[in-house]
Amino acid sequence: MRTRTAITALITAGLFTLTGCGSEYTAEDCAAAIDDTSTKTNRPVECQDLSDEDYETLHMAYIIRNSGVVPPS
Repeated sequence: MRTRTAITALITAGLFTLTGCGSEYTAEDCAAAIDDTSTKTNRPVECQDLSDEDYETLHMAYIIRNSGVVPPS
């Protein structure tokens, strides 16, 4: 029984690590940290845990918002 409980705890901890649960920063933190120095490869610390696709979406939103193409809402 102890072995089964220990294995379950290890698997759960591994899944939390893989899914990003317990990470310090959220997507909102990342979006707030993106600035003119952010690039595809030079991410802010707050964006390190995001997937490439999520980061690119937030970065592109920053670029569009600050390009003047779309008026602020």
